[in-house]
Amino acid sequence: MKKRLILKLTCTMVVAMLFIVSCDDDAVVLNNNEIPQATFFSTLDAAGLASAANATYVHFQTQGLYQRFGYILPDTFGDEMVPSGDPNFLPSYEYRISPELDQTALLWTQAYNGIARCNFLIRNEQLIRDRVANSDFTDADVTNRIGEARFVRGLFYFILVKRYGGVPLELEAETSITGVPRSTVDQVYDVIINDLTMASNMLFSKGATENGRATRGAAFGMLGKVYLQRKMYNEAQTALAQVSGYSLLSKENYRDNFNDGGEFNDESMFEVIFNGEAENNAQWNANGEGVAEVTFHAQEYSGWGNARPSQKMIDEFEDDDHRLADAILQPGDTFGAANDQIKDDGNVWFKFSQLYENNATVPEGATNARVLRYADVVLMQAEVENRLGNDPQAIAFLNQLRTRSELPLYGSAEMDSRGYPVDTPDNVFRAIVHERMVELCAEQQRFDDLIRWDLDAQELATDDSGNPRGYNPDVHRLMPIPQVEIDTNEELNSSDQNPGY
Repeated sequence: MKKRLILKLTCTMVVAMLFIVSCDDDAVVLNNNEIPQATFFSTLDAAGLASAANATYVHFQTQGLYQRFGYILPDTFGDEMVPSGDPNFLPSYEYRISPELDQTALLWTQAYNGIARCNFLIRNEQLIRDRVANSDFTDADVTNRIGEARFVRGLFYFILVKRYGGVPLELEAETSITGVPRSTVDQVYDVIINDLTMASNMLFSKGATENGRATRGAAFGMLGKVYLQRKMYNEAQTALAQVSGYSLLSKENYRDNFNDGGEFNDESMFEVIFNGEAENNAQWNANGEGVAEVTFHAQEYSGWGNARPSQKMIDEFEDDDHRLADAILQPGDTFGAANDQIKDDGNVWFKFSQLYENNATVPEGATNARVLRYADVVLMQAEVENRLGNDPQAIAFLNQLRTRSELPLYGSAEMDSRGYPVDTPDNVFRAIVHERMVELCAEQQRFDDLIRWDLDAQELATDDSGNPRGYNPDVHRLMPIPQVEIDTNEELNSSDQNPGY
């Protein structure tokens, strides 16, 4: 049975959440009925508290985030993809994102909708604790649920600050951010770090809570990622060292990191849940909002071929690296239960594709988005140690992945001959860049990596054919603030727009 959280709630000042467990599929289902806020807290029980926490995850499933543009935008901003002519992919690949573009507004709006739901729980923590004596949940349960809200809010703001820079900080309201000015990047990161630090001290560990929920290990891993992006290496080292209870899958089970059947495995640290059952079709309204339990990821990357692997991406793999065949289907490769052969004249993505187990793709994909996995943590630890001057430790972390994949180890004569010596800090860094590219391809990491390393201007200058892509790091590291936000937020005007837009 696939455990799933079905999160279909409207976030208003009045809240209603009924927690229903289905015996058929072990599903957590939420009801849309609304009751006054005062009544909600006066009658709150463990089921209602769990439902309130569930609501914080809802907007990860929206078109602006992990259902669609949450993978399209960062992937096509980087150099792993070559899009077709699909209008959802070309603007970001060609760096023609405008303030009026739907993608710009959808990500912004749906992230803030999610933040509002987190604020509801966080702001009302004391009211919830006041119910402990007369309800069926404990103080520890409350602490964990508030930790979930802080983790999710921290992740929403991390997404926003990476894509837009300084954004309005709303830490109280449960509805609109109208009337809130932009904060600085530093101020936003301070909130993210505080939320994730608190979450790491509040959340249950993996195994002590349901699949799909934030855990202590995920909070430490995400906190380490935030510190690393900020180049706060000592802090990142400390946070990442706290991650425990996870391990790398074997080479034989590696594909479980990207398929439907391998969800919530020992390497997975945080996932956004999708379910491809027939009734769970995309729930978008006219402006692209709405929640759906299906993802178009597989169809767009391997069915329709809207974003194909770049030749640069393919060439990065070593000849004997199984991760190429596990990530990318090339003409003549076999797939699915029937071992059908790829007849397409181009390469398509195998990662997160239904073609791992099926003979065709459909738009209603069920494969969960893997937001954070342990391999990323190991690679971040390697990078941190390299930046701190501890290259032997960095090499040891890199070799954990090489051992998993049964590949020659860094520091061996074989790897030296392949062009990856690790005799200097710069060469260790080159090995880290290589391993992150092949291990985490199509996982929305590359663009942020390039920015962190200040390699974006170099690596994004041209496409596979050597044609200029028009990338300008002074402009394109960030997306524009949505024009609708500037028009409706009285604390923003045209001077608040990001440079170059």
